[in-house]
Amino acid sequence: MRPIRTFSLIKTLALAAVVATSVQADEFELTKASTADQLSYFRAIDAAVWAMPLMNFKFYRDALADAGVGPNDVGYNSKVQDWRFQTATPNNTTPYIHAYWTVEDEPIVFELPASADGVGIFGTIMDSWQRPLDDVGSKGRDRGLGAKYLMVPPGYDGPLLPNALVYEQETRFGFAVLRPILAGGATEENLAKATALTKKIKVYPLSEAGGDVSTEYVDVYGVPLEMTPRMDGDIYRHIHEMINEEVVLDRDLAMMGALARIGVKRNEPFEPDAKMQSIYRSAGPEALEYMIDQYHRVLNPFVFEGKRWSALVPNGSRETEWSYEYPSYYDYVARGALYYAIITSVKNYGTATYYLDLAETPDGEWLDGGRRYKLTMPANVPVRDFWSITTYDLVTASYLRDLSPSTIDSTMPEVVKNEDGSVDIYFGPTAPEGKENNWLPTDPKRRYFLLARFYGPEPSLLDSSFELNDMERLD
Repeated sequence: MRPIRTFSLIKTLALAAVVATSVQADEFELTKASTADQLSYFRAIDAAVWAMPLMNFKFYRDALADAGVGPNDVGYNSKVQDWRFQTATPNNTTPYIHAYWTVEDEPIVFELPASADGVGIFGTIMDSWQRPLDDVGSKGRDRGLGAKYLMVPPGYDGPLLPNALVYEQETRFGFAVLRPILAGGATEENLAKATALTKKIKVYPLSEAGGDVSTEYVDVYGVPLEMTPRMDGDIYRHIHEMINEEVVLDRDLAMMGALARIGVKRNEPFEPDAKMQSIYRSAGPEALEYMIDQYHRVLNPFVFEGKRWSALVPNGSRETEWSYEYPSYYDYVARGALYYAIITSVKNYGTATYYLDLAETPDGEWLDGGRRYKLTMPANVPVRDFWSITTYDLVTASYLRDLSPSTIDSTMPEVVKNEDGSVDIYFGPTAPEGKENNWLPTDPKRRYFLLARFYGPEPSLLDSSFELNDMERLD
């Protein structure tokens, strides 16, 4: 097994010690602050929103490294993951597969096997800002036939790999989030087939192509993976660490100036004084609340007239291929809010999956884990495969901790259907009597939201001619 945490561990510990031992100032109060300190506070909020996609990658990578999954290794779940997989809105119907790499020293080959034995793999390869390079696998570029994907650094003019698909990766780090597609669901037999197919994925430097490539496979099922960025004052240390590991894109030069104004400078030590630390402690959580509100209430368009269901992504995702980089500007606010809520992009959204978000009651209140609700899924949902409803913590955008199950889907034989084929799903701290099979537990101390997933969506779902129901309060 590779050494755990290969990324600047000594430097990180030293910087953490500086922050931990600094004398704390009084807590920051915006109304009493000077103009300069107010500007620092708002710059810090802006910076945290801008950095959210990069922080999502960093926490993902670091958690895998802590679990023994190094660069060019493949981490996988031998069973479907549970709440211990703490990242933004994962599903829990198929087990995730993970890999990350760097093209700093040379190009990297990502080799994906062909579908076999009724099992395929689908996912996306991305750069560290989660900009998709391409969808891969059975619903992606190779259509399940398998392929070699070659990631090269900008301006690369060296040798290539015959028959490999070539992509210029603008950042040093890249990663892939993949899922097996299991015909018939996550049975023990299908999970074994998925693991066998996963162990044919290879990630290696171009210089090793044609040789005896050795890829390490690490089963992370049941391992606590804390991949959700912690939006407290310490997030600025993580931003500092990452901007020193990554290249600075031209689009981000102005933000480098704003970061420098709040003590986050590339190639310089991170040594915030007590006053700046107090600003960080206020700005980090405020940035998170801003992204929560923007994502669920402002940026994502509502899809059914008069109802609270909204699209998964803000407008602009398809037009910019999830980069939110337009010819004349970069919408980093929409992008930051989006990556509060998701961990992975897709190149061609809507071809294989379609998601909808619900965070409020019909009267605009956040869904409250202490209350009881009912959602009726209509009969004959227009999908070729299946639909699912999953609960997520509003603050972390991940699974509600220590609670199971978190998903009900149309393939579950124990879920009771109404006579007309619709399904009533109940939410609350306790199950309604006799409704246990159709109940998803909630934490009475936490707000939450739902994602509706549709696998193999039909046109009537995509054009909103088929509508979902709002949440109904029962108390």
